[in-house]
Amino acid sequence: MLLFLFNLLGYKLLYSLFIFSAKDVSLKVFHFFPLKQLFVCCLALIFLSGCNTIHANKSAILQIEQGQFTQAKQTIKQNYSSVGRDRLLHELELATILHLEKDYLQSNQHLERAKTHIESFYTISVSEQALAMLSGPSFANYEGKNYYLPLIHYLKALNFNSLAQLNPSMRETYLDSSQVEMRQLDVYMENLKSETGGYKKSEQEDEGSLTDIIYDILKPIAAPETLLENIEYKDDAFIHLFSGLLSEQNNDLDAARLQYQRAAHAYENGFTKQYGLADTTEKLALKNLARTMKLAGGYRSELQTLLNKHTSLEVPEGTQVTIIQNLGIAPEKKQLNFMLRAEARSKALVMYPIFIGSEQEKREQRLWFQMLYADTSLFDLMQNYILGDVSDVLLGTMTKRIPLGSLWDEAEDIGLIDALEYGGRISVSYLAPPKLPIRKTEIWQGNKKLADLEQFHSISQLALQKALIDAQSEIRIAFTREIVKALTARKAMQVAGADQNNLLGSFVKIASTAVNAITASADTRQWQSLPAQIRLAQFSLEPGLQNLTIKTTLNSGRVIQQSANIDVQGSMTVWHTRTFLNAAPTVNAL
Repeated sequence: MLLFLFNLLGYKLLYSLFIFSAKDVSLKVFHFFPLKQLFVCCLALIFLSGCNTIHANKSAILQIEQGQFTQAKQTIKQNYSSVGRDRLLHELELATILHLEKDYLQSNQHLERAKTHIESFYTISVSEQALAMLSGPSFANYEGKNYYLPLIHYLKALNFNSLAQLNPSMRETYLDSSQVEMRQLDVYMENLKSETGGYKKSEQEDEGSLTDIIYDILKPIAAPETLLENIEYKDDAFIHLFSGLLSEQNNDLDAARLQYQRAAHAYENGFTKQYGLADTTEKLALKNLARTMKLAGGYRSELQTLLNKHTSLEVPEGTQVTIIQNLGIAPEKKQLNFMLRAEARSKALVMYPIFIGSEQEKREQRLWFQMLYADTSLFDLMQNYILGDVSDVLLGTMTKRIPLGSLWDEAEDIGLIDALEYGGRISVSYLAPPKLPIRKTEIWQGNKKLADLEQFHSISQLALQKALIDAQSEIRIAFTREIVKALTARKAMQVAGADQNNLLGSFVKIASTAVNAITASADTRQWQSLPAQIRLAQFSLEPGLQNLTIKTTLNSGRVIQQSANIDVQGSMTVWHTRTFLNAAPTVNAL
């Protein structure tokens, strides 16, 4: 085992030496004694040996895709405690599995507890913040993302909708419950629009949670402004559309009309473009809006105005069926590692990415770094040229330089430069590219194709855009955390009487730096069982029991078929399914 570790570390050392030599940062630049050179080599090994990416829990997902729900539940319970810092994920993942098992009531109980946890996280203890700062973000409560609550309400409403279909005698009760969920969600969405301005341009600044001095030093870490423009989660057109569908199914036409109107507005004014959705999203919302106006009566002038504005709009007639397909798995959250050092000649902090994993993962990490952090802007190139040399300019896409300028003296005064004598390691999260190998998805009845299922929401894009926004504050906090840990270790060394210039002081400093490097980690936790996309199709059918089949064609040519009997009734019938691309042939069923 030790031989394996030394071989592994030896390989990583060669890689680290390549990085340093590429930047003309040989050991002689550090002006160390020969013994210190050995220390630095060992430290580089320790840095890189601690860079193993901590993936989000994948075992349960693989079991879910194969229909092994009992095993998946056991995996979740083993990995996420119901009372620990991962209790939110415990509830969310179990709720998803129970939903797939068609245990809808139990699923809703877990979702309700998840909502309670999210509400409780608004108050964060000082001790927990301190623990997260000194130990890492994974040691704090996982609080989820701002789009989790809408998806919790969405899943609860789907559960109630399924219960209404399975229990005809209680249909009205369960449909009412589904509408209650959407009304509660509507309050949340209104607050969200009030805070963000909807699809009006708004700017958001990261608030510092640590010392002003360190945050001033780290201000140059920023992605290009155009990259983060108009990607904030401001409203949710699909949620409005889904709420309208449930309201119409429950014959609440006024509520349906209002939600269809909101959906059309959001799709038209940016939601479709922001998440790369189908061109038909707004059109379907407008069709449903026109139909509910006609069904409700009393909206003759409003309906005519709508039809005059959209001359090609056709108002659907007869009983409508809406099929919702929750497709695939959301992209995985992974870890990207950096080495950080202070460069005295240019009075700058310099960050080098360390790409590890499979070739695909290395490509993902490289693109994420270059997209968000690399010195590729004209200003960065100028700074590298002024403060460094030609090699700094050429290698700008593989580094991030933070010029301190006049702040260098202040950084020396607080001990930051000395704390980074042997370098440091920081870690942040990144999201794998959201790609689905889907050619098309269709609805068939016997040998007759009824409609195409088109993309009306992209949770993958939503998660990616949130990750891009969070990346700025995450790397600043990661920087600050490792600096605070290094400064704390330096202070402890001074209290212990270890002279930083003698051999004991060097050993203590190396040891503390090594511990910080090994414990540095990013938070890769997330609600992993979420679908990647939500697709939708709407068409007319005769009332009664109808057998329908969803055919999902992959790029490889493989076709996944899911069939079910659907009881069509009223002006609107809503049905949903979950499609896994890696499922066993007998697993998928509507």
